[in-house]
Amino acid sequence: MGLYNQIKYFIFGAPLHRQRIEHEKLNIPLGLAVFSSDALSSTAYATDELLIALSGTYLSPSANFISLFIISLIILLVGIVILSYRQVIQEYPQGGGSYTVAKENLGVLPSHITAAALLTDYVLTVAVSVSAGIAAITSTGVIPRSATVSMCILAVLFITTINLKGQKESGKILAVPVYIFLVCILGLIITGLLQEPSNTMLVKQEASKAGLDFSSIAFVLIFLKAFSHGCVGLTGIEAVSDGVKAFKEPSYKRANSTMLIMGTLLSAIMFGTTYLAFKFQIMPKEGETMISQIAGQVLGYGSAFYYIMQFSTLAVLVLAANTAFADFPRIANILASDRFLPRQLMNIGDRLVLNNGIKMLGFFSLILITAFHGDTHALIPMYAVGVFISFTITQVGIVVHHFRVKEKGWKQKSFINGFGALVTALVMLLITYEKFFEGAWLIVVVIPIIVMIFRAIRSHYESIARQISLQHVTDFSSPSKQVVLVLVSSLSKVTLSALNYARSINPDIVEAVSVDLDPKATERLQKAWAEWTADIPLKILPSPYNSLIEPITTYLDELDALYPNTWITVIVPEFVTKKFWHYLLHNQTAFLLKAVLRFKRRKVVTTVRYYIDA
Repeated sequence: MGLYNQIKYFIFGAPLHRQRIEHEKLNIPLGLAVFSSDALSSTAYATDELLIALSGTYLSPSANFISLFIISLIILLVGIVILSYRQVIQEYPQGGGSYTVAKENLGVLPSHITAAALLTDYVLTVAVSVSAGIAAITSTGVIPRSATVSMCILAVLFITTINLKGQKESGKILAVPVYIFLVCILGLIITGLLQEPSNTMLVKQEASKAGLDFSSIAFVLIFLKAFSHGCVGLTGIEAVSDGVKAFKEPSYKRANSTMLIMGTLLSAIMFGTTYLAFKFQIMPKEGETMISQIAGQVLGYGSAFYYIMQFSTLAVLVLAANTAFADFPRIANILASDRFLPRQLMNIGDRLVLNNGIKMLGFFSLILITAFHGDTHALIPMYAVGVFISFTITQVGIVVHHFRVKEKGWKQKSFINGFGALVTALVMLLITYEKFFEGAWLIVVVIPIIVMIFRAIRSHYESIARQISLQHVTDFSSPSKQVVLVLVSSLSKVTLSALNYARSINPDIVEAVSVDLDPKATERLQKAWAEWTADIPLKILPSPYNSLIEPITTYLDELDALYPNTWITVIVPEFVTKKFWHYLLHNQTAFLLKAVLRFKRRKVVTTVRYYIDA
């Protein structure tokens, strides 16, 4: 086993046999950890974003009881979306979620918009989750805020490595912090509900004196802005429907149960944390998250329970990126199988995961984190736009599906999905309007660009298929001559090995070619050639500008004119050193020649290797 494989197996584990792919599938507890961590972790910053929109206005801290009404509407929206996606899972148990629904019911363009929105949202999921997780720990002061970007990068590399280890392996690793977070956050909410703030009367008095004019334009604008900001809590809900095939059979039943559990937990946590923020008059603070402030108020700053809460929040936020790592490769795989993305994204690695998709997601996430300096608040305006686009298109697609299939209860189901589509479309427009100049404009621009990339890739694959098709082939005769060129720079065992191979394939014409870069070296080569290999002619190509590549390509063009429609085999001699670092001590002429010649028509470029023992 080579050094590379030893390192690879140590980090990611030994290869898994393809027959074990069924054993790598998930049960409900592991599925909840893998596919729900994104949605559940969004509760750590949804209340922050909602109250940031309310802060700095004429509303006093105690008057922010309006946040309870807003979060209730958001929870109602969660219920509508959950109900809709449970129908998606039931009707499309093969997985693929929003993309599959849009493709089969609405056509190519809506499916491309949905896929672009989902892929963009998954990249943002990683960036937002990781940056929010690091913010949770920098809130404690244990790690300085100046280390945010480097800590984010390490977190992304860590979660990428975990996912490359395998689906079930990553699920086991992620289940522990996800369930610790659930215990901690639910424990925090219950403890906070049992406590009484020291200024209860002041809260009630100030709330009654707030004098809010609910009919004023200013209030409506503030309300809509806060609602749109709080809707980031819905991100990740669709993930279960995209990954139905990852569950054990019956997969759609397990996925539906996971979806219901996730929705219940998400609603309870969002309302609980928002209520505690109102109850204890907690408002957004620079450098400290809402969860940190609530935990500090309820559990006491500096207490062991406070630090457990913060570190569990860090863990679940960082590992929430796993939802994206579970679903991004699956969507990319489906798009690649439809020839809208590179085929490499269909490859299943030796750990039975779509490793190229995982690596691609990690790469783009690192770019995004670096560009925005790991600032959660700067990333979030872009976050919810894509997911509500996919919500809306999916529900419209399901309505069309109901009208087309007319299954039992299709009218009631159509009404539910139609209402859901209307609500999510209005929310999408609201979020885009409210956050357009905060960064949402970037998503509005990026999604059409991604759709055009899909089209360009598909066009390329179709063009290749047309050109290599046998459909219109009438004559496939063999070339009249076989011409072989051996590229040489000096006469050695390496060269002789390549010449012997050239003789063995019995060409009609065999010739050695050398470029005159050093007259003295060329003279020595010609003398040695006459002594050792007189049966093969040596062609010296002049190079007045000391170029190696240009004389060779020019000579090949001359041969093309001399022997039209004839394949020319170009043999490149190369020696292979015993240790990989020895390559650094030698020039890479053979590699460069092969790279250039591969673009020349009717040229077969082959390497004859000579292995060095030392």
